Amino acid sequence: MIEERVKSFIEKYSLSGKFLLAFSGGFDSMCLLDVLHKMDYDVVAIHLNHNWRGEESRQEEDNCKNFAQMRNIPFYSEILPDEIPHTENDARDARYRFFEKCAKNYNSNIVFTAHNYNDNAETVLYRIVKGTGTAGLQGILEHRDIYYRPLLSTTREEIERYCRQNNLIPNKDSSNEDTKYKRNLIRKEI
Repeated sequence: MIEERVKSFIEKYSLSGKFLLAFSGGFDSMCLLDVLHKMDYDVVAIHLNHNWRGEESRQEEDNCKNFAQMRNIPFYSEILPDEIPHTENDARDARYRFFEKCAKNYNSNIVFTAHNYNDNAETVLYRIVKGTGTAGLQGILEHRDIYYRPLLSTTREEIERYCRQNNLIPNKDSSNEDTKYKRNLIRKEI
C-alpha cells in the first residue's frame, strides 16, 4: 500500500517538520500530495509553471492551486520567464533552482519529488543509451541533499490505481506524448 510505503520512508530518514512537494499536478505528485495530506504531514505544494504550452500550462497551474486550496494545503507557484531555453536540461536546472529557493524561503531541508519505479527504470535505460559509467547505472537516488523520493518503489500502475480509487483528476501534460524528448521516446517506444 502506497501510504504504508510513504510512512516507512519518512520514518527511515527520520523526517519531520515542513515538507515541500514538487507538485506538477500529474499522477505521481498528486498521489503523493494526497497521501501526505491524509497522513496529516505539514506539507507545502510548490509548482513551477514552465510556461511552454501557453493556456495548457496556465490551466495546469490553476488545477494545482485549486487541488491544494480545496484541502487547505499551502501552495506556492512561479512562472518561468520566456527567455529560459526550451530544453530538458535547462528546464531541469530551473526546477531545481526553484526548489532550492522554496526550501530557503520556507526554512525547510526536505523537498519531495514524486519519481516512481518506472521513472527509475527509464533513467537507467536513458543513461545506458547515452553512455554512462557504473555510477550512472544505479538510477535515481532515493535521497540526495535536500531531495527525497518516497515513491521510487511504487509503480506507475499503482499510482494510477490510487488516483482512480481516490477520485483524483491529475493534469495530463501533452508534451509527455512528444517523442522528440528522449525520455518520452524511451517510455513510448522502448
